[in-house]
Amino acid sequence: MKITTAVRYLLLLVLATLVQGCGFHLRGTGASDALLPADISPLYIRGLAHGDFMKLELEDLFVNSDIAVTDNPAEASSTLRITGRKSDRRVQTVDNRGKVVEYELRERLGFELVDRAGNVRVPAQSLELVQIYTNRKNQVLGSQLEESNLREDMWRRMSDQILRRVSLQLR
Repeated sequence: MKITTAVRYLLLLVLATLVQGCGFHLRGTGASDALLPADISPLYIRGLAHGDFMKLELEDLFVNSDIAVTDNPAEASSTLRITGRKSDRRVQTVDNRGKVVEYELRERLGFELVDRAGNVRVPAQSLELVQIYTNRKNQVLGSQLEESNLREDMWRRMSDQILRRVSLQLR
């Protein structure tokens, strides 16, 4: 009995080593790959409400990239301006009885980065993400939760894209 327990622990150790060795990382963990210049710190994010999911996600991403984030625009060296944010949902497909089968979720926004003097560091750009999900007519609460989770994932992806674009254009 002790041999099988030892073998199990050994297999678990080997599996953990292989997973770590292949470069696997949980999403949202570890340091960011973005290389941002220190002169944009501290950064103020304008255009998103305090406590907004996407604002919190952007703040986390910038902080993980060694950029301080401030809530006071007077302290900021740079301002990330978020403009024209729009969330939309429309019917994608219907069945032969006219019931909705799929919805299309759409998230849009624009952004630019300016320094304290008003000079544009990253010119205005737009992002748009589209996600389609199946409407389960028998699971109304589940469909609402699924839509909410999909939107949060879309906001995470948009935040990642903003960080990557800012990083690339400031190199």
